[in-house]
Amino acid sequence: MLLSTYDISAPVFRQYLAAFSDVLGKAEAHCASGALAEAEVIGFRLYPDMEPFAFQVRQALVHSAYIVAVLRGQSYARAEGLTTLRACKAAVDAAVAYMDGLTPADLSIEPSADVGLDEPPGATMTASDFLLKASYGHFFFHITTAYDMLRHLGVPIGKDDFIGACPVNPPG
Repeated sequence: MLLSTYDISAPVFRQYLAAFSDVLGKAEAHCASGALAEAEVIGFRLYPDMEPFAFQVRQALVHSAYIVAVLRGQSYARAEGLTTLRACKAAVDAAVAYMDGLTPADLSIEPSADVGLDEPPGATMTASDFLLKASYGHFFFHITTAYDMLRHLGVPIGKDDFIGACPVNPPG
């Protein structure tokens, strides 16, 4: 069976973004319980030279929904105003809804087709390299960093929270 550009993008990003939305809900509840100040989460950095939590959320969206839009020859507005967990969750939920609205026909780009890059201006990359060698790495780096930040701050989340609803066929 051959996998299409759709198969290796929208459903994958959707699964991890939906799980991340649930995690952001858990982080909101953790903060609401008084265990942690929400402002501490939004501005938290694992290391002084690392971008804060809100940046990690934004970049996870850039390297998923924005990338899928580029593959479709369209644009996707970059998330702004990520100053609360609720705003972060709303932006992630919007990306999940975007992925839910896609069909395989929406991502019928050939893997060998050139995709224009923002940086450097005028540069191109094949659709498969753009997705598999650039976007995936950045997406998983930023979403994993955001999870690590929340775990470091004491939000009760684990591996299953990261993976989310993974379709498994039971035996028999």
